[in-house]
Amino acid sequence: MNYRHLFLSILLVLTIEGPAGLSTLGGGAAGLSPKTVDLIRSVRVATAKYQDVRTARAAGYGEFLDCFTYGGQRGMGQHYVQGDWAGDDVLDPLRPEALVYEPLGDGKQVLVAYEYLVFADVWDPDEEGRNPPRLFGQEFTLKTTIPQTPPVWTLHIWLWSHNPDGLFADYNPLITCPADQPVVDMAAS
Repeated sequence: MNYRHLFLSILLVLTIEGPAGLSTLGGGAAGLSPKTVDLIRSVRVATAKYQDVRTARAAGYGEFLDCFTYGGQRGMGQHYVQGDWAGDDVLDPLRPEALVYEPLGDGKQVLVAYEYLVFADVWDPDEEGRNPPRLFGQEFTLKTTIPQTPPVWTLHIWLWSHNPDGLFADYNPLITCPADQPVVDMAAS
């Protein structure tokens, strides 16, 4: 058992649920509404089955490129993308288009985050200047430098790993990719 991940998962639950079962995200520093906190709880429960990468594969998620990093300071992890959902313009919190796993040195993978995405040309096919997509009260970020990928709107949510940079940050300083495996370094893109 990886005690670091167990500790971080417990810490994340305490952050969302609070020590007495009360939300500490529904206001305060995070500034999330109670409705958004409830939605995040629902997403966590409905998608917990993806802790096992085999379940993700059986649901149509396939490995995408290599483990993502940003320089030596931040990681993202190994993405598994559900191609049918990634190709549409539907943003359903209960159906993340990508699951992000941290690969461990022993070959295991630990679910750390979800990524919601929609291709720019699908989101705004007539190039009319449609506003960026939003979920959980957060605006997506347009990514244009992902290898072998057209411009895509993305939003991460770190539901299974604490992220000191924030629940919706793109990268996480606590996530690493094994040194002996290839990576996609987005700082070099």
